[in-house]
Amino acid sequence: MKSPACLPLESLRSEIADRIRSAFDRWENRPEHQQQLGIRIELPIEDTDPLGWLCAQSAPVQGYWSGRDTPDERAGVGSCHLLTLGSVEEPRAVFDQGRAVLCTFGPAADVRYFGGFAFSSSAVDESPWPRFGPARFYIPRFELIRDPAGTRFAVNLFFQHHVHTAAGEVLEELSDIDFAGVPLAPLPKIAGRNDYPDQPGWEANVRAALDLIRSGILDKVVLARKAVYRFERPVPASHILRVLREVTANCYHFLLQPEPGTAFMGTTPECLYRRHGKNLFTEALAGTRPRDDDALRDAALARDLLHNEKERREQELVRRDILRQLHLLCDAVEADETPVLLPLERKQHLISRIHARLRNDTEDADLIQALHPTPAVGGSPRINALKEIPRLEPFSRGGYAAPVGWFDLENAVFAVAIRSGLVRGERVNVYSGAGIVEGSDPSAEWQEIENKISDFVRVTQRTR
Repeated sequence: MKSPACLPLESLRSEIADRIRSAFDRWENRPEHQQQLGIRIELPIEDTDPLGWLCAQSAPVQGYWSGRDTPDERAGVGSCHLLTLGSVEEPRAVFDQGRAVLCTFGPAADVRYFGGFAFSSSAVDESPWPRFGPARFYIPRFELIRDPAGTRFAVNLFFQHHVHTAAGEVLEELSDIDFAGVPLAPLPKIAGRNDYPDQPGWEANVRAALDLIRSGILDKVVLARKAVYRFERPVPASHILRVLREVTANCYHFLLQPEPGTAFMGTTPECLYRRHGKNLFTEALAGTRPRDDDALRDAALARDLLHNEKERREQELVRRDILRQLHLLCDAVEADETPVLLPLERKQHLISRIHARLRNDTEDADLIQALHPTPAVGGSPRINALKEIPRLEPFSRGGYAAPVGWFDLENAVFAVAIRSGLVRGERVNVYSGAGIVEGSDPSAEWQEIENKISDFVRVTQRTR
C-alpha cells in the first residue's frame, strides 16, 4: 500500500476539495479589518510529468516553465490572480502589485507569478499580441510542481473584499482537471509554410542595416524573420512543446496560453538574469554554429566559432553592454574575460558568465529596464537599434526576444524568449533572428536563420 506522501493525484481529489471548502470558510470568518487573503493548498503526490499532465488539460488558461540550470518544472491551469500593464514602459507596476499580493500568502508559501513582457511598446500591434499586452503575469489556480523537493499538486486562492469568488466555481474548475495525462503522440503533418520577409526582402533589409552600420548610426542590429507553418489540423501548444522538450536540453522551456487556441511557447538557451535576494547571475550569449553528429566535424565547427572574428566581435558587444549596465546597479561585478562554448542539442553559442551583487536599492524593474534588450536580441546603440527594427521587420515581435519567466518575494528568473513560436489553431509562427554587424553577408545570415527554423520542422515531424 502506498504511503499518503506518494498517492496518485486522482485519489486526492476529494481531499483537495475539502481543503478548498475550508479555505473559503477561513475567508468568511476572517477578522473585520482583513481586506485580502492568499491561501495555498499543497499536497505531495507520486512522481508525475508536469508537461504530460498539462497536455491532458482543457482549461482555457495554461502555463508551463522548466529551468535550464536546475530541475525546476511547473505546469499550471486556470488563474488565481492576473497582472497586466497598459504600457511596456512600466515594469515596476508589475513587481509592486505582484509582491503586494504575494505577501498575503505569507513568506513560507511557494507562490510565483509567471509571465512575460513584450519586446517593446511597438511590438504588440499585430493580432493576437494585444491579448498578451505589454506585460502579462499570473498566479495559476492549480499547479503541478516537480523539483528536487519532490512532486506536489497545489491550489492557489486569493480573496479580496470587493471581489467575490464562490467555492462552487473553484470546485467546478477542479472537477474539470484530468489527472491521468496523455501519452506522447506524433504531431499532425505540416501542410504549408510562408516566410516574412521572403529571401529577397530579407537580403534587402540586411543591406539596409549594413548601410546604417557603415554610416555610424549602428554598431549592430538583430533582425528577425517569421516563418508561418500550417499544420493539417489545430494542435495544442503543450503538445508541440512536449515534442520539442525531448531534444532541447540545456534550455528554458515555457508556455503562456491566455485563451484557448492562442499560446506563446519556446525553448530558449538564453538567460536574461537569475536573482536570489541581492545575488545576481547573468550572461552574454551570442554567436552561433550548428552541431554535427560526426565528432571531428563538430569539433571543427566549435573551433571556428571560438576563433571567428565576426562572432567574437558580436559577442563582445553584448558582454560590454551588460557590464556597462550592471556597474550602474551593483556594488560588485565579476565577469569571464574570455567566452566559452555553450553546447546545445543542435546549436552551440559563445557565452561569458557574469556574477554581481546588487545595490540595496536595485529592484527587478531596474534590471528589466537595464538589461532588456541586450545587443544579442536588439542591437547597439540600443536606442538607435530599437528605432530601426520596426522599420526593417514586416511584423510585430510581440513576446519574441522579450523577458519571460517568474518572480516571487525573494527570487526572480527571466529568460530571453528566442527560439519561440506563437501558436494559433493550426498555425504556428516561428521566430528567429541573426545579429548584423560589419562583415555580415545577407545570404549567409538567411541560411543561419533557416537552419534554426528548419530544426522546428525536423523535430516536430521526426516521429512520423
